[in-house]
Amino acid sequence: MISLNWVMVLPAGMSAEQFDQWYLGVHTRYGKASQGIVRYVVNRALAAQPAAACGAVYRVAQEYWNDWAAMEACWNSPSGHAVLGDGLANIGLDPGTIPAVALTADRRFDVAQPANFSTVGRGYRSRADGTVVKFLAYGMSARRDSMAQWYAERFAGLGQDPRVREHVFGTTVGKTLRIGALASLPGAGQKSYDWLLELWFDDRAGAAAFLDSAVFRSTWSALQEASGETLAALFRGQEMLVVMDPTPHRDD
Repeated sequence: MISLNWVMVLPAGMSAEQFDQWYLGVHTRYGKASQGIVRYVVNRALAAQPAAACGAVYRVAQEYWNDWAAMEACWNSPSGHAVLGDGLANIGLDPGTIPAVALTADRRFDVAQPANFSTVGRGYRSRADGTVVKFLAYGMSARRDSMAQWYAERFAGLGQDPRVREHVFGTTVGKTLRIGALASLPGAGQKSYDWLLELWFDDRAGAAAFLDSAVFRSTWSALQEASGETLAALFRGQEMLVVMDPTPHRDD
């Protein structure tokens, strides 16, 4: 799949309560209705952050399509224009609100104890509110074309620690998303990250213990050394939309 990550900071003059009232009460409805979207996740940074955290971020929205053509078609459809219009009208889309994006092709690595979801509760089974504790990190790297292989050769086994419930690493598709006649992502002044790292945990205590482990500290040090700039934080993440196409029936 192809993912679009929106890195957001709290707009000047807007309280967190005001932002979330609009974002969760209005904007996510447009996001769920986006043409061809197959996954939609909203993440809010926790108040207490681990030592690995760096950079300023308030929320990250993650949206997924099957391929680049589907993503491009969405943002150039009425549903895509509606999402952009709502964002522009309420918080603006300039670097002061959305300083960076990540357009990536993501690889999911094996983990020893994968996360479980409730199909009835439509959420993460290990938490009563259906959310997940998630470490998200982004970076810029001179080795962008070889970053996927470099990471896989060194850190594919990170999820063998049972505290890690999901392990994803994505690398840039190296493209600009053209929207309509004038808009594009990344836009003027916006950063476009070369890679992303996503790790899931049952709770904040498990996340803190793993992020302070020698294995992770070695991984994070190598990522930072390979990158000119990094952004990282611990989030509470919520799945907003899950779509699975039906498969033909089989008698096994």
